[in-house]
Amino acid sequence: MYSRGSEWRQWDLHIHSPASFHWDGEHFGADIARNAQLVDDMIGALNEAAPAAFCLMDYWTLDGWFALKKRRNELGAAKLQKTVFPGIELRLAAPMEGRLNTHVLFSDEISDQHLRDFLSRLKLELINQPLSRDALIEYARYVGADKLSKHGFAKTAVDTDDDLAYVAGCSIAEISVDSYKEAIRLVPNGRAVGFMPFSTNDGLDSIKWSDHYAYALGLFETSPIFETRNPDLWAAFCGVETERNKMWLASFQAALRQIPRLAVSGSDAHCFRGDGTNDRRGYGDFPSAKRTWIKADPTWKGLLQALKEPAKRSFLGERPDKLDRINQNKTFYIDRIRVSKVETSTLQDGWLHGIEIPVNSDLVAIIGNKGSGKSALADIVALLGNSQQSAHFSFLKRDRFRGKAGEPARQFKGELLWLAGDPCVMGLADDPSAERVELVRYIPQGRFEALCNDHVSGKTDEFEKELRAVIFSHVPKDVRLEALDFDQLIEKQESIFRAEVNELRKSMRDLNRQIVDIEDQLHPNFKKNLDEQIKLKVKQIEEHKAIRPVAIAPPTDELSTEQRVASARLGEIATAFDALVTEKRTADEERQLIGKKQRSLRNIDERIGLLEKQYATFTAEISEDLALVELKAEDVISLTVKRTVLQELQKLLAGSDATITGKINEVGEKQQALVDERKGLSEALNEPQQQYQAYSLALTEWQTTLEMIEGSDTEPESLKGLMRRVSQIDALPALLKERRIARRGITGQIFAVLADQRAAREALFKPLQQVIQSNALIREEYHLQFQAKLLGSPEMIASNLFDEIKQSRGELRGEEESYAAIRTRFEKYAFNRPEDAAAFAEDVAMLLGDSAEASNDIPGIRSLMRKDKDPAEVYSYVFGLQYLEPKYTLLFQDTAIEQLSPGQRGALLLIFYLLVDKGRNPIVLDQPEENLDNETVVSLLVPVLNDAKRSRQIIMVTHNPNLAVVCDAEQIIHATFDRKNGARISYHSGSIEDGTINRAVVDVLEGTKIAFDNRSQKYH
Repeated sequence: MYSRGSEWRQWDLHIHSPASFHWDGEHFGADIARNAQLVDDMIGALNEAAPAAFCLMDYWTLDGWFALKKRRNELGAAKLQKTVFPGIELRLAAPMEGRLNTHVLFSDEISDQHLRDFLSRLKLELINQPLSRDALIEYARYVGADKLSKHGFAKTAVDTDDDLAYVAGCSIAEISVDSYKEAIRLVPNGRAVGFMPFSTNDGLDSIKWSDHYAYALGLFETSPIFETRNPDLWAAFCGVETERNKMWLASFQAALRQIPRLAVSGSDAHCFRGDGTNDRRGYGDFPSAKRTWIKADPTWKGLLQALKEPAKRSFLGERPDKLDRINQNKTFYIDRIRVSKVETSTLQDGWLHGIEIPVNSDLVAIIGNKGSGKSALADIVALLGNSQQSAHFSFLKRDRFRGKAGEPARQFKGELLWLAGDPCVMGLADDPSAERVELVRYIPQGRFEALCNDHVSGKTDEFEKELRAVIFSHVPKDVRLEALDFDQLIEKQESIFRAEVNELRKSMRDLNRQIVDIEDQLHPNFKKNLDEQIKLKVKQIEEHKAIRPVAIAPPTDELSTEQRVASARLGEIATAFDALVTEKRTADEERQLIGKKQRSLRNIDERIGLLEKQYATFTAEISEDLALVELKAEDVISLTVKRTVLQELQKLLAGSDATITGKINEVGEKQQALVDERKGLSEALNEPQQQYQAYSLALTEWQTTLEMIEGSDTEPESLKGLMRRVSQIDALPALLKERRIARRGITGQIFAVLADQRAAREALFKPLQQVIQSNALIREEYHLQFQAKLLGSPEMIASNLFDEIKQSRGELRGEEESYAAIRTRFEKYAFNRPEDAAAFAEDVAMLLGDSAEASNDIPGIRSLMRKDKDPAEVYSYVFGLQYLEPKYTLLFQDTAIEQLSPGQRGALLLIFYLLVDKGRNPIVLDQPEENLDNETVVSLLVPVLNDAKRSRQIIMVTHNPNLAVVCDAEQIIHATFDRKNGARISYHSGSIEDGTINRAVVDVLEGTKIAFDNRSQKYH
């Protein structure tokens, strides 16, 4: 009857009829026809009123119920469209001033005889007679005149008028509490429940507890339903803490023996139709808009279910929040699902033809045996809702319902109708369109495996993508920087951090090139080679000294005048030539210095050009931000380049270079002229003088060659240059230490920037963390926490390193051994301090250095490098922390996500979708057999599902029917597959409380607890 399952409906469980002595209108009388008209009028008022269920609570009588029941079986009677329960309003003998009313509510299936038996068991105080009209008359005549007078009745009138005596009896009579309790207890099959007013007129809260504790407590224990119009009292009866009841909730629940009770507010209508005021309330006219809402079928079993779960299934007020949410978001709620054959279908089999299922807006459970069509329905909903998870469909795929050529799926079409908006219609052989908006979030079994298991193994980052999407949904709009998704936001927010890190890593690369150069030079072979070169130079000098020209004494012969002139001139030429040699050496040094200066100016000009490009890029990057605050780049920053200074210097140096070049050329010409002159003069000398001049020239050339071999500090190939290189190498260990300290400092700076980047990311999920903290279930039961950490993978580090270096020496010999060497070093550090990052980098560098020591012919770590790989790049990777980046990690019940079981990871994912994700689309969950086991569902997800369904629609496929009960599904869709009758899948839907789906339902209704047995893996 109620195929959409449990829904929020108004219930008015306190109304009166014309049979009630206190009725504001025409009473039932002796005219049978008139009574029938009154009942029809009552039925019309019931049908017109908003509530779906009512209870007749006439004072002292059930005649109104009997009249309604009788009239409904007569021809021509108005058709009753609502549920009506029989009930009765009584007054208990109580140790208090004033009066204590009570009610009893009966099942609408109870027999008339059982109702009469109930009345017969009620005993009137004073006269100890069963409740009846005659007993009430006798009671009125039994009491004294003062009692009657207090209620406005005259003793003489009461004694002579039966009708007046009846009214007086109804006004003042009381029944014994014991008979009231016993009469309810003896109603067969529990078809009667006590219904006690509490804070309404003549309610239980009027009793002074300190004086009559046992009396009040006895009524507390025997009343499953209480009447109140106070929301905080409603919450207290349900066991829900509010700000106003938290001080006394514990003692209140203790009085209830920790058993929640259903609290309702009735209209207490004494007429069919009211006038809109509290003074004259008709059916469904709740005082002060304190309406009673119950989420259940409007049946006796529905009421019993509400009695067991009043906090979940009842509400006191204008409207439950979920109904407001549905009304405001109708386009996000599925109304019904239809599947039928296409008009051109020639298929004989029925399969899914003619299916139409109205869908509940809360939690829907699809149950059935394996292969019965549960996942088929889930796939169809996902397809029609344009889910992008079609790759994980288990029914609508080629080797199943779509076959190789799309058969028989192409013979069918589906239609998804929403509470508002256009329906979604697709053929079952079609695929969802990537261009359309995803209207349903589908989480099939394959999706669970991809998100949960592959995340831990590192195969995909799909899980983290889901987390990013959830985080982004909670980032305030003023922080989003107009980004459309999380990755865009990170790109905008962290560009400055990446720029800083890139600059630091550039400096790191330059420094590492210097370090590698020093390490190359410190290799023993390098100094050994220098020593060999020095020995060679020394030997060369020794050999040169051995060929020093034999000295010849100046001749003593008298010279002719011509010879004296020639000899004197030759001396002047020798002196002049030496001066020219010195002048040329000086000019060469000056020209070398000019060349260095010119190169420096070119470097400066190139670096300025690079700076100009960077400046242009920088201003372009901040242009949007500048425009937003109505500024121009030149308002806050400027770059001034004075290239004329460089150009003038270049011009001066070029002029100096030209001058020196001319001078050098001039010196060369003078030297050549002196050589030519010396040659001519030598011919004018006699033989002894010529020999002496030849000796002098040879000695000069010999000395020049010696000076060239010995050289200077600035000549790297000379003896002095080589000796200077040796002294420099001796100083290299100290320089290497200095460079490594500088490198460690840059590593620390890089870490600091990455830490700032991590902190900025952490700030992004503070809103989400606040949402988590505001949810007591997540905060207290699941201890769910977000963390942003600088994380890296030792496997990734090893893989990147081994792309550069060979695994052939020391600890780095063999695949497993090499990975283990990196992993053990990585696991030593938490990477939450710069010291950790630097220490790890130095550990790896030491590992590389130790593994390279076995090679004597290649310096540094070059012996480990693969072909065409650069040691400086390896150092830059290690010390530049290129393997560390801010990443999200989650703690679930104080355990890192990587250490969770597949079932826990599945639960964690669903917690996000159900409680944290701000999306409003319906969720379709195909419960994975492995990743989301039954025990996990019960221990982790039941409370989550109950909380999440308040804000969105959930459809859950489960292979265990009992889980539908445990999860408190509002609607159960039972799938069955009948191959004998034309390969047909059919779906029967209803609510838990209708008692027709599964025996477990009856167990719950009768109070049997369902418990999970770990040994048998079943529910009992």
